[in-house]
Amino acid sequence: MTTTQPLRLSNCQWSEDAERILARSCKWFPLATVDDYRRVLESDPSAGLYRLDDANGQAIGFAILKVEQFSQGAEGVILACAANAPGVDLIGLLLPTLEGLFVGVSSFRVTTARPGLIRKLSKHGWQQTHAVMRKTAPC
Repeated sequence: MTTTQPLRLSNCQWSEDAERILARSCKWFPLATVDDYRRVLESDPSAGLYRLDDANGQAIGFAILKVEQFSQGAEGVILACAANAPGVDLIGLLLPTLEGLFVGVSSFRVTTARPGLIRKLSKHGWQQTHAVMRKTAPC
């Protein structure tokens, strides 16, 4: 796939494709499975599932977005995202579109364990605000 081929992002329902592709995002979040993502979509009215199709209409990615309300404003959250399009800068193409799907938010948030993604997001105006530490509880 070249960078000139159009990509299409659309709201969708849960599917086997979504389950298969989003399973990749669980690698960095060992306590979560795609079933947890599905449950969020079923129980949280602010959450939505979006499908990324290539020029041939094939699913190449999915994202789960939601809005969280706080005293000082709403925050758009990219809860999960996984996509594969060799030769395409998906952050450069997809991030502005994902941000544009949020209406009335004061900020955006994404959690990642990937240093490379932190660097890419920084180039698009995102800044690291805190770190999350995790320790396995004793049995």
